[in-house]
Amino acid sequence: MIRKQPIRLFIGVAAAALIQCGTPHTQPASYPDAVYSRYLSAAEPTAGIAAQFNTPVLRWPAEKEKTARYDVRLSTDSLFANGQTLHREGIPWALFNPHQRLSEGTWYWQYRISGKTWSALQTFQITPSAIPLVSPPANRFLDGIPAVHPRLLAEGADTTRIRSLAADGDVKAIIREAEMALKQPILTERDGLPKRRHNDAERNRKQEQDASKRLGEFAYGTTLPLCQAYLLTGDSRYRVHAIRIAREIATWDPKGVSRISDFSDARCMLALALVFDTFHGSLTSADRAEMLRSIAERATGFYTSWRNDVEAKILSGHVWQHILHYFFQTGIAVYGTIPEAAQWLEYAYELFLARAPILGGVDGGWIEGASYFRMNMATLIDIPLTIKQYTGFDFINTHPWYTHTIDWLLYHVPPGSAADGFGDNTEEVFSPGMAYIAYADMLARLTGNPKAARYVELCRQYENPDIATDRSLRWIRLARTEDAAIASSAAAAQLETGKIFREIGLAALHSNPGNTPENLMVAMRSSPFGSYGHFLSDQNAFNILYGGKRAFFRTGYKVTMKDPHRTGWYQHTKSNNSLLIDGAGQPYSVEAYGWMPRFLQGEEMAYVMGDASAAYSSAETGEDYGLKKFHRHLLLLKPDIIVVYDELEADHPASWSWLLHSMAKIHIDTATNCFSSRFEGFSGAGKLWTPSAVSWSLADTFEVRAENWRGSLNQFGELKRYDDEQWHLKAINVANVSATRFLAVFQIGPTVNIEAAEETYRDGVLTVSLGDWDIRAQLDTARSPGLSVTNLSGTTAFSTHAAQLSLAGKTFGQQEGSAKLAEMLSSHIRYVEASDELPYAMQQRLLIDSKNKKK
Repeated sequence: MIRKQPIRLFIGVAAAALIQCGTPHTQPASYPDAVYSRYLSAAEPTAGIAAQFNTPVLRWPAEKEKTARYDVRLSTDSLFANGQTLHREGIPWALFNPHQRLSEGTWYWQYRISGKTWSALQTFQITPSAIPLVSPPANRFLDGIPAVHPRLLAEGADTTRIRSLAADGDVKAIIREAEMALKQPILTERDGLPKRRHNDAERNRKQEQDASKRLGEFAYGTTLPLCQAYLLTGDSRYRVHAIRIAREIATWDPKGVSRISDFSDARCMLALALVFDTFHGSLTSADRAEMLRSIAERATGFYTSWRNDVEAKILSGHVWQHILHYFFQTGIAVYGTIPEAAQWLEYAYELFLARAPILGGVDGGWIEGASYFRMNMATLIDIPLTIKQYTGFDFINTHPWYTHTIDWLLYHVPPGSAADGFGDNTEEVFSPGMAYIAYADMLARLTGNPKAARYVELCRQYENPDIATDRSLRWIRLARTEDAAIASSAAAAQLETGKIFREIGLAALHSNPGNTPENLMVAMRSSPFGSYGHFLSDQNAFNILYGGKRAFFRTGYKVTMKDPHRTGWYQHTKSNNSLLIDGAGQPYSVEAYGWMPRFLQGEEMAYVMGDASAAYSSAETGEDYGLKKFHRHLLLLKPDIIVVYDELEADHPASWSWLLHSMAKIHIDTATNCFSSRFEGFSGAGKLWTPSAVSWSLADTFEVRAENWRGSLNQFGELKRYDDEQWHLKAINVANVSATRFLAVFQIGPTVNIEAAEETYRDGVLTVSLGDWDIRAQLDTARSPGLSVTNLSGTTAFSTHAAQLSLAGKTFGQQEGSAKLAEMLSSHIRYVEASDELPYAMQQRLLIDSKNKKK
């Protein structure tokens, strides 16, 4: 169903107060081609940047030759005088951690392929603000591994303590799964072949992966509870059956069907390692030999494929989701038996400390989104706990990401609410569920963070799942944190209106955080990571939720990574609440990135700005749509108003498409230029203004249909349904223009009345009065842009661009062109100001580009 009508937006002629317009937003002197490349393209840290950490990890572009080795030298002396230089030779991977605190000042370093010419001189600064993060060297970690077995799930001395644990929910769940494993037929290698074929090569490839993955899941999913149940009970039935399964797995060809999926390969490897370690004394010499042969071949395959690759890669989703953890655990199980295990473990140790959290940043966010984060939880918890066990170094309580990641949960996966909608599969996250409750509970125990305890309490007000049924953190909780006291939530500070995670380019604004049934939430993404892996082409896109339910929200489903629906709709900009130019969206590329220059929040409102000016071109994909400026200003005005103000420029007269999607039917009122949807328990309505005429297009079907040809199941074990009825609204300017602006005002809640909005227009400034707020936006592209807001009570004033701001007879303003917010509180006026703030990775990239230009 497609309907198109040309509509000229009425913006009135009555007088209005002039908006203050100062200097427009000042972008960096030049945008880098990319903030992140798929592989590291320049040494880091460099160009004199202030290091985030003391000690910083030195990284450089990896050689394609897998056997390449490197030399590194680091000194406060640019001539690398003896006695003042840290020097290491023959490093088998492209990173170096000094593992010692560096003195403040300028540091110089170089790297080279062993025996060849040194690189150009690299420099960085160690300042007092560098975050202390000094980890012990790898040999100290290796020295801490016990010589006896078992050592992986529990050390020999811990077995008595493990068996004395009360039969709590975790213990009962493990024994229940072990009993099920006893009854399950032992699969053979042939069971890893797909049961059906398609006429499509890509579908067949994915079906082969799925079948292989199920085989690996059998291997790991049966041996793990059997090993755990044996340690808990000493029941020989579990030991006998686990060994029987391991003997079968050991016969499988490590290069055969179980290797089609890297998940399967890793799970088969770890299943054998678990049995080898847990029942070491009960295995025959032939058993050990066969298991070690298969383990060694599988682990060597991972190590040789990762080295000189993963450490220099922007991400490797499967590696960091589970496989690095499995590889790390396997190395521990066979250390001292397989000689190569020492190098496997050293690599895994150095890689984790250098890159974790690989998709986070110091501010606590997670770029792949709320669905895929669940696959990283065990890796991010268990590896540092094992490091602490063997060395005493507490990565979790040293790295600031662990302190701040609870903020990401609170604002982007709120208690009792669907997630923010960014990243693959988040359309399936309707509440935090057992995984996030378990994760927050563990953070509360390990870090003492009261906000983590508060998150658990809030979540359990809306849902109370049995977290023991989720195996990812169960044994860690049982064996490592059973005696740790959970933090008290009493000390948790009151939740703020908004939160920004600049390093990943994500922000969320809430009208009533902590009270989901009455909360209006809007989240926006504009990320330096661009579009890659499990994140989508959604720079400057927003999603709106009310009462924890999705309202104006991105659409579609992730069937598979290469499924036509994903590539032709779901990952594309057109499925998001963003913008098209000449009908084209953002390239699927790390080069098509955004960032968030400004953020402000107060008692009655919150504001964030996204800059997606670099998001519509990529040399990597050969796309350049001529977009030169896309600044999106997003405001939440309590209790129920959201404002979106866009500044757009191109190098040619362009067709601009403003996009909005809804989980319910959209109605358009062509007489008032309003749109609305009725959701379960609330409504959402809005109105759009722009300086030129637009036509509306409305559809209720995807351009590319979603089909569950894989037979994928949902969380209830039922076949997933890909509902085609999601609504897609598009406003397109009738005449092409090189510059334009859009203003959209939304009202969302139990009762809305967007038709009651009063509007006046004077000198290009549109004034919209709705509820308790007056909103003024400069729509004339011949004038400097600007957006300002005041409330009727005279207690709040805000502007995006004004040179100065007035409230209660007082004038504020320190910097022209900055965003400004003044609020009258009970005892004083609070004034805050925000100019552009670059994320750390973008700072470094601009420094590198500047350095290269000087050459």
